[in-house]
Amino acid sequence: MYIFKDKSGRTVISDSPPDSAETTEIIKDKSARSSRSSRFRDIEIDLTQKYRPKNDIEKASLSTVTVKTSISQGSGFFIKEKGYILTNKHVLRMDKAEMKKTEETIGRMDQGIEDDQAAMAVEERQLNGMKTVLEDHKRSIERMTDPNAKKTALQNYQRESERYDFYEARFRKRKGEFEEKIAKYRQGKGDITRKARMAEQDRKFVVLLKDKTALEANLVSISNDQDLALLRIERCKSPYLQSGAANELVQGMRVFAIGSPLGDVDSVSSGVLSGYDPDYIRTDARISPGNSGGPLITADGKVIGINTMKRMAGKFEGMGFAIPVTKALQEFSKYLTGIDKD
Repeated sequence: MYIFKDKSGRTVISDSPPDSAETTEIIKDKSARSSRSSRFRDIEIDLTQKYRPKNDIEKASLSTVTVKTSISQGSGFFIKEKGYILTNKHVLRMDKAEMKKTEETIGRMDQGIEDDQAAMAVEERQLNGMKTVLEDHKRSIERMTDPNAKKTALQNYQRESERYDFYEARFRKRKGEFEEKIAKYRQGKGDITRKARMAEQDRKFVVLLKDKTALEANLVSISNDQDLALLRIERCKSPYLQSGAANELVQGMRVFAIGSPLGDVDSVSSGVLSGYDPDYIRTDARISPGNSGGPLITADGKVIGINTMKRMAGKFEGMGFAIPVTKALQEFSKYLTGIDKD
């Protein structure tokens, strides 16, 4: 199979070589490429041929991916044709603020469990005290010689014994359910702690393309100061998003957020650019958990930001925030500058 450009610059895929070498430029002989390395993927051609995008938004969605980690799922997008992917640091590593909240929640739950255990221990001692009183009462009845007094005492003993049996059965049921919940909680707490430790060490991640093809991406770099990370799928030619110019941002312009919100792969929401400053672009486009790391793009398919967080107030929908893509390109410039000329 041959892949070449015709006179108008369009990419053509054909089983036969071009008719005229003077009017066409041969880009790759696919069979020769396969013989060199069966691992090489032309993701751009595969997705373009499969989906044949009808507008700039659909074309941009070819460059958007889902990023799966040991702790969560988020989004990302190709920023260069050699498989480089931008995403959020908190998609790959547990967010420090969230981790702190989790630790605080776990601390409160641990304290609550200790308090409940102490209360149950008190209740169990009270039941044991009731049982001791009943046993003493029974022995005293056995020593009685007056039949009428013994009969009355036995009736009282039977009522108290039934009362004890009721409380003891209820307590044992609650204690069994409580211990089962504790076991599940401790297992879940252990899983969270283990996954958080694993996430800090992970260097490889699963990336899902638009067609849900799963590929392995390697960690290239994580920003120390910003919520940004760079991944790369090796040995591929990928579609990628061109970055929009910062001086072209205008309040009220139409923008689109692409990503995998709530686990729904390849989803688009729209809104307007509400405001911007050097640190964040604000938008009312719907951004949900899973959108993190995905692109915020303009109507012509250019990426202007990396969707990062959402702030809510009460029952209001809230505001979405994206890190300007220019900050990401600056952060990872040593990896991204000039690579298209390799």
